[in-house]
Parts: sequence; C-alpha cells; structure tokens
Amino acid sequence: MYVLAQSLAPADLEVLAEACAEVGLTLHDADPEAGHETPPDALLVSFHRSAAPAPEDLTVADVKGRGGYPVAVLDGISATDVLAAVSGGYSFTLASPLRRPRLVETLNYLRNVTPPENTQVLTLDGKGSLCSPSKSVPVTDAEAGLLRLLAGRSGQIVSREDLTAATGGEDVNRVTSVLKQKFLDIDSGAKLLKIPHLGFRLVGTVREGAV
Repeated sequence: MYVLAQSLAPADLEVLAEACAEVGLTLHDADPEAGHETPPDALLVSFHRSAAPAPEDLTVADVKGRGGYPVAVLDGISATDVLAAVSGGYSFTLASPLRRPRLVETLNYLRNVTPPENTQVLTLDGKGSLCSPSKSVPVTDAEAGLLRLLAGRSGQIVSREDLTAATGGEDVNRVTSVLKQKFLDIDSGAKLLKIPHLGFRLVGTVREGAV
C-alpha cells in the first residue's frame, strides 16, 4: 500500500514523508515535476490540499474508486471548512501545518482497518448460497443484496444508508455480523470492515454465477 500527496505545501510534504517512513509506507508525490511513477501497490490514502488542487490531481471520487481514503488538508480548521470538506466527499480533515504524531496515528489507523485485498473469489450462486472453493453456506435475500452492493463497489466505502436500502430495510449491523460469521464458516479470507462514521467496505471478491 502507498500514500499519495497532492498539491501539498513543501513543509507539509516533508512532514508527511517523515511520517510515512516511520510507519513503513511508500509516499508518492503527485507533482508531475517530481518525475515519480505511480506505485503498483494499492492506494491507501491521498492527502489533498483542498484549498489549491491542481488540475492533474485525482478527484475525491477517483481516490475512493481506487479504494483509498481522501484526506483534506485545510489551511484553517473551522466548522465551515470541515463541513465543506465532508460534503465534498472527503473521509477526514487535517490542519496545515501537518504534525508528524497526528499523521503517524492516522496512517497506522488506516492501515490497520485496510488489510491487503484477498485473492479468493467467493460466488453467490442462483440457489441462494455463498460459496468458497471448498464450502458453501445459505444466505438470505438481505445478505445477498448487501454483498452485491459491496461487490459492485470494490474497495470503496459504502454508506449505511445505501446498505440499508440494499438489504430491504433490515438492520445493517445485524446483517454484517451474520455475514462475518458465514465468511468464517466457509473458510473465507474475505472481510467486512466497519469504517466508523463512514460505512462498510468489502475486502475480497464476490461474484454471481454457478459454482
């Protein structure tokens, strides 16, 4: 996994580089003049200087589409600034100048809730079962609906509201809790991660079709 820096002030970029080195993550500077190629690893988090985005920067939607967390680095933290950033789709906000201890804490947290993508493919068959290569377990319509939505937004955080609609109005916490146990029952390495205040994301691959 790697960290992306977008249009950060030089001082903030330096502090972010130190924090990434401390926690063992690769930092990629999106500045085209830096001459760095995009790492082949998965994007963990992207830091945006939201007050001055460059035209070539990835958008918030792009970052989320790649499974990363967009963080707005604000020149000033106020209720208005934070509300605007959250409304714009940012997952977190930090104030400039960036502080190394806070960055280290943030990077460690995000890495802990984002394990590497599992290569095992699970299948939702036409008989209402979730299958791994060796085992299967029945799933309800609500569970299947939730899995389909998460699988269709691979690597992305899906809001509780969207998931509730996908389950037909059932309690999302209950449905995800049952699915987590079913993943274990069929020896699956896939995971359902709860991201506080944001929603859930699926780690792994679920497809529809015959086993």
